[in-house]
Amino acid sequence: MSSVAPEARTGLAGTPSAADLGSVERPGWRGFPSLPVALSLALLAFVVFPPVRDNPRLVWTFAGVSSSTLAWGLLLWARARRTGRNFAIEYAPYKSHYVQAAVQLGILAYWGWHAPAVPAAAPLILAQVLFLYILEGLITWSRGRTWRLGYGPLPIIFSTNLLLWFKDDWFFLQFLMIAVGALGKQFITWQRDGRRTHIFNPSAFGQAVLAAGLIATGTTNDLTWGREIASTFEVPHMLIVIFLGGLIVQYLFHVTLMTVAAAATLCLVNLVYTQATGVYYFVNVSIAAPIFLGIHLLITDPATSPRTSLGRVAFGVLYALGYTVLFRLLDLSNVPTFWDKLLPVPILNLCVPLIDRAARLGAGGALNRAWESALKPPALNLAHMACWGALFLTLAGTGFIDAPHPGNSIPFWKQAYADARPFAGNSLVMAAGALAEGSGVAGAFNELGLICAEGHIVPQNRAAAARYFERACELGSLEGCANVAIQYLFLFERRSDETVSRALERLEQECERAPDWGACYLVGAAYETGRGRPKDPGRAIALYERCGPQNLYAAKGLARIALSGSGGEFNPAAIAPLLLRAARAGDAESCWYLAHMHRAGLGVHLDERRARALFDRACALGLDEACGLAERTELPPFSRPRMLVPGWSTAYPLPAE
Repeated sequence: MSSVAPEARTGLAGTPSAADLGSVERPGWRGFPSLPVALSLALLAFVVFPPVRDNPRLVWTFAGVSSSTLAWGLLLWARARRTGRNFAIEYAPYKSHYVQAAVQLGILAYWGWHAPAVPAAAPLILAQVLFLYILEGLITWSRGRTWRLGYGPLPIIFSTNLLLWFKDDWFFLQFLMIAVGALGKQFITWQRDGRRTHIFNPSAFGQAVLAAGLIATGTTNDLTWGREIASTFEVPHMLIVIFLGGLIVQYLFHVTLMTVAAAATLCLVNLVYTQATGVYYFVNVSIAAPIFLGIHLLITDPATSPRTSLGRVAFGVLYALGYTVLFRLLDLSNVPTFWDKLLPVPILNLCVPLIDRAARLGAGGALNRAWESALKPPALNLAHMACWGALFLTLAGTGFIDAPHPGNSIPFWKQAYADARPFAGNSLVMAAGALAEGSGVAGAFNELGLICAEGHIVPQNRAAAARYFERACELGSLEGCANVAIQYLFLFERRSDETVSRALERLEQECERAPDWGACYLVGAAYETGRGRPKDPGRAIALYERCGPQNLYAAKGLARIALSGSGGEFNPAAIAPLLLRAARAGDAESCWYLAHMHRAGLGVHLDERRARALFDRACALGLDEACGLAERTELPPFSRPRMLVPGWSTAYPLPAE
């Protein structure tokens, strides 16, 4: 699916002459560049309508862009008054433009049916259309050429917005990206087959240039909605919608070979990798909707792709392989992977003459000539479309695409990670991220929090973990609420006091409804310490006792309350056997509590010698606070030891308050 016009001799639209295409020559507009000025004023009017008026930075962006184009138009007018030149316009309604625009608009509409953010962005998309029309006219007239006014800006803007949006505070970069693509199309050209034509696909070129800056500065996720677009684009049956729209363009413009070659290559990569490793290269899909869009939209522009049949096949294969390599390299480099479908395009555009030249040489050239002479072009294109249709129906019928994927599962990738499968850790992060951001699965947010908290797959980031746990708790995950409490009570990390209060409220309700030792223990710890709940030793004891008589964490909490003398009534002798078994099993914290209980004769017999032996054992087991106590003349009073996060991993020593 092309997003640009055919080759050009004049004008930004880059198309053959009006006489060749049947466009109608209109009289020149003399004296004043009325249309660009009017469109600039229309662009400026956006500042009084939502969503622009609601964001001061958007207001300044629109005011600055429209003022700049107005000034440009007035400068043209001043020059025209001196030189007496006219501003000429031709109406050029090229089929390639309005057909592509209609197909892309249909995909946008289907996406917007499932993703409310898309229709909400409609005013900003319209603004980009106006901007490109203005820019097209101003550049063309500045070069002394006739403005071929048609539908050319529409497919460029629609294809761009199917791939990338900048956030509102940085929306001036969206206009810059469009301008870069338009300028590249106008000024970066070469001679191909006797005609001067642009080298790069305009929408891909503008995005690639800004992508280089975003990747270099590590600001992709801060400035763009690219990650959110990639996740929300995976809506039900999107591949079928793209396939059906693509058939229209393939029938009219004979670009099927690049699509079918790229799709077949992606299928082969999937199958070979899965057979070799037992896991999935593209994690949770066989062919993702964004790359399926890419093989219909980014590589099928006739002006920037090969002309030979064999060259088009090679172009599609190379695009699929480039995407495959970049998918892994970007992920391993901690760069957002949604750039993978875009970055190969400008490189392949540069290689087009070389690909076509190779396709005409030697045995390949003979094959290409035989191929292209086997049938008349329309019939040959129908044959290519039949092959593509058969492949797509086979993929759909076998569940290879548009069906539940085994890799779209956190347990699958957790097991793969435990089994040390290739790239399973990174794939676990991607699968959890897709389920969290694309589907809003509470457990996926909780898993992302655990990944950030543990620091085994990604660098440890407790602040990020707190954000994910908060979202999981908001979506109803009891585990997410528990982890919010754990981070606050033991790691002193939280998003806000309100977040902690809501999490503890949910846990307390769960403890009262159906005693769950984890929920009861964490709320008990909150009442014991006065963190997140009023300090209430009696309430803490009641909650700890609801955890059950054999719960070691609760027993330790009860020991702390008894040894600190903070109040509350219970029999310390009830917890001594459990602490003793844990101490014998190698639990340093239990040794610490038992040592102090023997020193004070609390729930066990008074035995200073036994207390010293337990301090020595706690030291040997890694509890630094216990080291050297046995040699002291007088044993110290009780203090809280360094504890471990309940329910996570013994790899996390925690500071005492």
